[in-house]
Amino acid sequence: MKSCKSLYNRIRALGFTPSKRQGQNFLIDDNIREIILKNAYLSPREEVLEIGPGNGALTVGLLDKNRKVWAIEKDPWLCAFLTRLLEKERTFHLIQGDTLRMSIEELPPKKLVSNLPYCITSPLLYNLWNLEERFSLLILMVQWEVGQRLLAPISSKNYSLLTALFQLTHRVKLIHRVSKACFRPTPEVDSAIVEIRWKGPSLGDLKDTTKTLMESGFRHRRKTLINSLKASLGPGDWTSLFSEANISLRARAQEVMPHQWLTMARILKGRKINP
Repeated sequence: MKSCKSLYNRIRALGFTPSKRQGQNFLIDDNIREIILKNAYLSPREEVLEIGPGNGALTVGLLDKNRKVWAIEKDPWLCAFLTRLLEKERTFHLIQGDTLRMSIEELPPKKLVSNLPYCITSPLLYNLWNLEERFSLLILMVQWEVGQRLLAPISSKNYSLLTALFQLTHRVKLIHRVSKACFRPTPEVDSAIVEIRWKGPSLGDLKDTTKTLMESGFRHRRKTLINSLKASLGPGDWTSLFSEANISLRARAQEVMPHQWLTMARILKGRKINP
């Protein structure tokens, strides 16, 4: 297996200049790669999706034991490099394109293992949440700040829309904090390897209503939740709704438990009201 650092040196020797705008920071630490691979619990010949393979540092590890890798890379130069690097790997399938504009749920893998480009992390996570149980396990390297948001306790400053969504439907665990020194070019922040595992159940026809309520509530997080919902969704019998969902009228969005948002959505559906 080629070392992470040798792969980075190789693309630099070939004249590649990493793009800060595209969030291109390449892993150079083999130990971090091993931590990711170990925690993915991949069996031989298992299919896995990788988003943003870059220079193939993680990809070669995924392929090492005959795993079938589907990789999506936006950068044409890196796609050409990966095609040459892995031309003999019959279990490697490269797709050139923008992940945010693709229907990744149509690809075969049930697991997603990736060192995500910084610039797409947040929008991609929201897309993945919308897919619910389509991916049973996500092992992702993300910015430390994003990791903190995913794991934040209720009422903390990092508790956000992203937190509430994922904690409602997934189990999120921090695997490892990764120093910024493990990347080239060196980013400004550390990273986190997180495990995100679907716990269910599916939200079904409550999903859109739940998400709309959460988005509206967190849009004005300094306001009380009831005022935030009124500002975003208009007047309504919010006092009665809060009472039935056992939510204080003084509560702010970051003080509401994930299951309470679902309770509100269920009550609204029962009243045949779509926010």
